[in-house]
Amino acid sequence: MKILRIAAAAVAVSAFCGVAGARDQGIDALAALSGALQKAGAWRADYSQEYIAAGMSAGEVVAGAVTIAWPDRAVFLTGDPVMQMMGLEGRAVRLVDLEVPSCDEHLLGDDEWARVPLAAVLDPSGAVEHFAVLDHNGGFTLVPREPGGVDKVEVTLDESSMPREVVIVDPQGATNRLTFTTWTAADPPPDGHWLPAAPAGLQCIAD
Repeated sequence: MKILRIAAAAVAVSAFCGVAGARDQGIDALAALSGALQKAGAWRADYSQEYIAAGMSAGEVVAGAVTIAWPDRAVFLTGDPVMQMMGLEGRAVRLVDLEVPSCDEHLLGDDEWARVPLAAVLDPSGAVEHFAVLDHNGGFTLVPREPGGVDKVEVTLDESSMPREVVIVDPQGATNRLTFTTWTAADPPPDGHWLPAAPAGLQCIAD
């Protein structure tokens, strides 16, 4: 799910645990990001995203703005003017494409939720049950303990412990690189709804 790969760039929380009694490396950076996210009711940043297919050195770049709120809400607006909107609220994920137009929605089951990087935000005590948390050049890396939808997620933090760059590598070798700039405290959506509305005359299709 594209929204989950993007959400992995925005959020993670502290977890203290380890394998065979050892503490995972990278936990301190994970905890710092958790603390930073909780300092405001919501955060906004500009972002760019490049998806690079396996075996390629460059890919298509899109840009937009993201608003996130700990622990499980986010909305991504892509394009200028906005042509694509992706929202996360709890376990509901919705993608609206204004060009097609279309609206697709997915409700994450327990097993799906436990194995995506965003789960580290919502279940600190169980995060390292599913992910090894490793050091990574000014941040941390999440590596699934069992094969899943991602191979690894590398998160680099800025001086305020907010995400500067997130690189998601899938098991086939494709790379999804997100770069964030100018994180500022923000207001949540004025109507309180994080899932974007369907285009006029359309209903969202649930899979």
